[in-house]
Amino acid sequence: MPELSYATFAQLLHSTFRVRDVEPPVELALTEATVHGSAPQTNPAGTFSLVFTGPLNAFLQQRTYLFEHKKLGGFQLFIVPIGQDQKGFRYEAIFNRPVQPQTP
Repeated sequence: MPELSYATFAQLLHSTFRVRDVEPPVELALTEATVHGSAPQTNPAGTFSLVFTGPLNAFLQQRTYLFEHKKLGGFQLFIVPIGQDQKGFRYEAIFNRPVQPQTP
């Protein structure tokens, strides 16, 4: 299972992810990675969101899909459609992980 952290996805901005469990498979571009709350350096497991853009001819419903990336391999991701523009449909995934207490 790949590490699904903000740092991992930030390095993959503007790369292509393939949604495998739809026919035909759909390619989405990772267009945004945003940290919410603490900075990723002090809260690497905290809350962050990802926005993907996909083609206009393939709409994905809100649900969990099997994603694949050449550097990460396969993983499950829950996405929600958040809009549409001239480039395509936009989808968001939110990661909300508790902050781990720091040991003195």
